[in-house]
Parts: sequence; C-alpha cells; structure tokens
Amino acid sequence: MPLKRNWLVCAFLLPLVVCSGLADAFEAGAAKVEITPPLGSPMNGYGDRLGRGAVEVHDPVWARALYLSDGETAVFLVTADLCMISRELRDRVLELAPREAPRENIILAATHTHSAQGGMIRSLPFRAVSGRFAPEILEQTARGFAEAMHEAYRERVRAAIGYGTAKQEVLSTNRRHEGGPIDPQIGVIRVDDADGDPIAILGNFAAHPTTVGDDDAYAISADYPGFFYTELESLAAEGCVASFVNGAEGNQRCANPESKPGWERTESIGRLLAGRVKEIANGIRCSDAKLHVGYAAPQLPPTMAADLFPASTVLQTLEINDLLLAFVPGEPCVEIGLAMRQRALARGYAAHFTVGLANDYLAYFIPVTCYSHFEYENSANFYGPRMLDWFCREFSKLMTRGEPETGRPPAEAPKMDRVGEVPRVVLEGDAYALGYQRGLGFRDAILAKYETAIVAPIGRGDLLPKTGFWKTASPYLNTTLLGLPALSIGSRPLLAGVSAQVFEEIEGVADAVGLPFDAVWLVQCIPTFGTRDALDAFYRTAMCTVFAAVGDKAGADDLVVGRNLDWPGDEQPIVADVRPAAGHRFIQIGFPWNVGAFTGMNDAGLVLCAERVAMLGNPASEGAPIEFVLRDLLQTCGSLDEAVAELQTRENLRGYHVLAAAPSGALGALEPVQGGSGAAACVLEFGATVELRRQTEGLLLGADPGSDRVDEAAKARYARVAELLAEEHIIAPAEIRETLVDADPLQAGNARIWNEDTKYGVVFEPGARRFHVSFPDASGAPGEYVTISMKGGAS
Repeated sequence: MPLKRNWLVCAFLLPLVVCSGLADAFEAGAAKVEITPPLGSPMNGYGDRLGRGAVEVHDPVWARALYLSDGETAVFLVTADLCMISRELRDRVLELAPREAPRENIILAATHTHSAQGGMIRSLPFRAVSGRFAPEILEQTARGFAEAMHEAYRERVRAAIGYGTAKQEVLSTNRRHEGGPIDPQIGVIRVDDADGDPIAILGNFAAHPTTVGDDDAYAISADYPGFFYTELESLAAEGCVASFVNGAEGNQRCANPESKPGWERTESIGRLLAGRVKEIANGIRCSDAKLHVGYAAPQLPPTMAADLFPASTVLQTLEINDLLLAFVPGEPCVEIGLAMRQRALARGYAAHFTVGLANDYLAYFIPVTCYSHFEYENSANFYGPRMLDWFCREFSKLMTRGEPETGRPPAEAPKMDRVGEVPRVVLEGDAYALGYQRGLGFRDAILAKYETAIVAPIGRGDLLPKTGFWKTASPYLNTTLLGLPALSIGSRPLLAGVSAQVFEEIEGVADAVGLPFDAVWLVQCIPTFGTRDALDAFYRTAMCTVFAAVGDKAGADDLVVGRNLDWPGDEQPIVADVRPAAGHRFIQIGFPWNVGAFTGMNDAGLVLCAERVAMLGNPASEGAPIEFVLRDLLQTCGSLDEAVAELQTRENLRGYHVLAAAPSGALGALEPVQGGSGAAACVLEFGATVELRRQTEGLLLGADPGSDRVDEAAKARYARVAELLAEEHIIAPAEIRETLVDADPLQAGNARIWNEDTKYGVVFEPGARRFHVSFPDASGAPGEYVTISMKGGAS
C-alpha cells in the first residue's frame, strides 16, 4: 500500500516538475520588420538637407527585435536603422509594445544611420536636422517596432545564449585626431535554438554610419549596418536574424581598409564587420543564462539648454550572466565607453558592451579632456564636462556586482568674518572643496551675478553677435533660449590651458550654487568679454593702477607694492585666504564670483597683479584667461623666476600688463644685480610679443606714462603716481597708501588714481607677508585701511 501511494504521488507531481522546468527554461525569439518610409519623408542626420525629403531607396531600413526570457525576467531589445530614438518614438512604442515584458524591460536602440527617416521630434530647434515633425511617420515607425516585438515573442523557442569579444584595428578610426583613441572591441551575442542553430546574432561595434556620399544624401539606406545584416545572414543558418548596436561612437568613424569608393566602401565595411562577427560567433558556446535588467530615470546634471533638453532620462543595463550591456541615451565619445568598460570589469564582469543611441537622445557626451576643444562633439555637448563620472556613478547603481560608486562629499561651509569693513573668507582643502566653499559662502552673490551679467545681457542682445544668424533671428526668437548655450559653447576654448585645479574649483562652485558648470564658467569670463570691442557697452576691465618700490627706495622693507583695482558697476570685493591641500597658501583680493586672481600674494611673498592695456590688443579666444594663470602661479610658484618663465610662454594674454614681484629668498634665478637689494620686481607687457621690464632699485610703474602704447587716462594716472612719489627718499607703506587714495581734482574718471570705479586699494609688504587693504565706503571714498598678516591675524 505505501508503494502504491508513493507511485500515485509521483505520478501527480511529475507534470508539475516538468512544467516548472519548462517555465524556468531559457527562451528566445527574433524577428525583423521593414520600416522604410515613403519617398518624400524628411530625413535625419544632416542639417544641410534643408528639409528636403528622401528621393530614392537604396536599401531598406529595419526594426529588429530580440526577445529573451530566463523564466523570471523577460526582455525585448529592439534595434532600428534610425539616427536616434526620440522621446516621442519611445513613448509611442511603449504604448504599442507587447505586455509580455514590463515597460522597464523594453530597450530601444538606433544604429545611427544618417540616411533614414526623421520627422519624429517635435522640438523646433532639432527640426533643423531631423526635418519637419510628421506624425504619420512616427506612427508607422512605432508600429514597425511593435510588430517586430510581437513577432519575436510569437517565434520564441527553447534557446541558449552566449557572448564573445575580439579586437579589430582597421575598421574604425578617430574622426577628430589622427592616431586618437578607438574602441578596438567587437562584441557579439549569439542565441541558438535547441538544435544549436543561431536564432539571432548581434554585433556591437563603435563607428558612425556616415559612409553614404553627398551624391546620395537623399537616398534611404541603413548604411554599413545594412550590408552587415545581408552578409551575416548569408553566412549564418537560414532564419537567423542579424542585429547591430552601435557603441561609444561619438568621435569614431569607419575606416576604409580596402580603399573602396562610394557605396563600395559602405558595402566593404559591412561585409568585413559581418565576417569578423561570424568568426567570433563561431567560437561562442551557448548555454542557459540568468538575465537582469537595471532601470533608472535619474535627474541629469544642470544644463544651459534646460528649455531644449529634459531634466531626466532613461538608463538601462542588461546582464546576461557575467556580460554587462550599458545603454546610453545619446552619443558618448570613445573615451567614455572605454572608461565605463574598465570600471565594469573591475566590478567583476567578464565583458562589457557600451550601446549608444538608446532610449533617448541627449546629443553628445565628451570627456573632460576634450572640453576646451572647439570641435563638433563639444558644440553638441550640453550636460557639462563630467558626464563620464555621472554615467559611471549612475550605471554603477544598476549593477548587481560590486559596490555602487558615490559622488564627491560636499565640503563644509567656509570660515567667514569681517576685518573692520573688509569681508574675509578662508577656503581650505582640495580644489573641489575650495570651489564648493566659495559657492556655499557666496551663493546669492554668484547667482545674482549670473543673472545680471550673463542672462540679462544675452536677453538684451549685448552678449550676442550683431551679424549673421543672430542679426536676423533676434526680433523673432527667444535669444536667451539659444544664446545661453551658444555663448557657453563658444567660451569653452578659453578653458584650454586652465589647470585641473581651477577646473575642479569651478565645478565645486557650480555644484554648491546649483548652476551648470558652463554658467559658472561664463561668470568667470566676464572680464574676458570686456576685452572684446563688440561688447564694450556691456563691460570694460581697466584694472588700474599698480606699481612697486624696490631696494633702497623701499627702505627696510626692500619691496612694497601698491595696487588699485578699477571695476565698473556695483561689486562687493572680498579678501579670500586660500589654503589649498597642495601648493602655496595665497591671498586673493577680488569678488565673490571670481575664482581667478587679478591681485594676490602667496606665502612665499610672490605678488602678482594684472592690468588691462587695451592698446596692446585683445587676448586670444583660446587659452586660459589671465586671472586663472595668475591664480595658478600663486599656488604653484615659490619664486619670481618660476612665475616669470611661465608668464613668458603665455602669448594668448595679449592686452595686459602683469607686475610680478618677490622679496629676497623668493627670486630663484632672478637674483638682483650686484649692488642691488634682496628683492626684485618686473612688468611683463603682453603685446605682439612679451616684453619684460625689470627693476631691482627704485620705482617701477605698471605702465610707462611716456609710452605710446597706453591710453591717455593711464598716462595721466601713472604720471600722477610718479609726481607724488618723486620727492620721497624712501617709499614706505604709508606713502603708498596715501598715493593710492589720491583723487586729483584736475583729472576725471580713470585718469584719477582713486576714482568712482575703484573697488579696493591694497599695499603689499611681501617680505613681512603682510598687506593693507581699503574698500570704498558708501559714498565711494576710500575706507580705512585694514592690516592683515598671513603669519597671524588682522590689526
């Protein structure tokens, strides 16, 4: 009786066991549906088509769907021969998609052909490239996606899956820099049925599908992926669906290893890639797999194009055993893809594929090392310089292996006080912390400066070109909407030569105040904008007056430097005591929003002061502005000769004088002449060449009043300085203070030493590491001088 009972139990449970095994079995299905649009349809990828539609079909375009299920997780991966996946298209596809997979498990990717339909973006600025919005094309394309998914699900069978990778060196090249980085990896996923025949083979490779020549610019084509499909499907078993997903192709293009012209080149790349993918696929051993989909809709970093781009996006990962695919909503440059792969492998994955152009389109993402390059990828990058870090951090949260990455910890609030009427802030820590503290301490002032000195002038047209597109567009378009991102992109070349220290400091400011990096950088560029003739009505930067008494003329001090800074407008100056984690502590006397230094002294006694001399010309449009050069020198240089040597290499600083001075012991190779004092000062004049005026004895003026290369106001100002100090046998700090507050009644405006634009006067005693500073009172008259020692406190 017990035996019979056990037999009955087994007979009853066996179907359940079998069913359970079937439910957990790995299944897959693949299908392709043609989505070629009608002739006349707008095309996406090139703005110079000027809205003209397709005139012929060279080869069809497709939506190719792959359905995968491990019994617990079901996924649809759809790749399509399109330039991008617009939000409008994704939303409609998700409405039509099968319900056999959660919406979060539906992944859409474009191959990025520039020869397929556009017309699926409503945003007006993007229509210049994608063509007029055509709802009928959007609907037709979305239905093609959905049909491919439905068919892939219907075709599902018991399956096995595997992946492999190999390297290539001849199929792609860096399209910006000869010999620049490429992604040599070709990634392959193979899906087999129960008989071991491939249901689908998917290739991952990074290169722009832009091989179609100008003569065929209006021909519909999948570009080289189309030839890839044809070749691979001919090499594989009958019924195999070939698919292609692009990689980190932002700065990658196809090479031409067989030196073919026209369509022959397109066919050559597709055929060669298919052959390599088939070789890799032949070596893949397929098996059951565990799937995992990671999904998030994170907030994006702030952008200057907030009215054109979204505040959040879709990120997805797909794990197939120890393979990780990361789906990026736009065009990452290769450096980003390579770095993401390196971090994924360090987290324990055996392989990593970056898939670009997935689920959304946010244009290009570039590495921080390319942020100052005036190249196409940079001009289409809207979310700042640290998108690599952002992607790595956000994708790390979706991975099942390793620990998620964290962002930088916020810095503590800075120490702030007042010395008499002088506001003082102490900034301490690494570069990012210095900026973050500045942002915390002066958030309202920085935001106000951005609005009044950047946003409002762009709205008025003061910071926009007066010719070309802007001249005709201004009466009809919201110039702020387009002008802010345009100006920010145009200002990025000024970051060339800006140190990593300054770059990270600006990032810290931006994070603390909640502005895009570009917004804070534009605020830093206000003085540079003032050097452009077309912007004279907006801003000028006089930054006068500066002089030094050296040697016996300075008495026991050996060196005393006087400096007034003139700056139009309503500004509240501050004293910033900057104590970096590495390098020299330094004092910067400036404004809350300005990371750079026009006036400063470090703990070695090096003093640097800049003055604008318009008659020498304008600084270059590329290269670090002068205040950031001086700020870096104050942190890194312990001697005068180091600073002078570096300044002499900076030919981009045309239109400035820099007074550099140091006491005995901080001269380096610039030792005084025999019989001179233990200190030295010099003026570097940045004109057509960099000229040096050196002084080891006597009075050194920032500009020669007899020179024909300074304006009349400067001549009057410096002549007055020379007149007031001519009878002084010794020029002590007291005499310099009196000179700096002189307001000659016979002169007006900037011809006077202290005038209505003067924001501070400062006297440096470098040997004692001490300075005296005066800020104007409410009436604009000089306030009381406050003495501050870098060795102690205030007096």
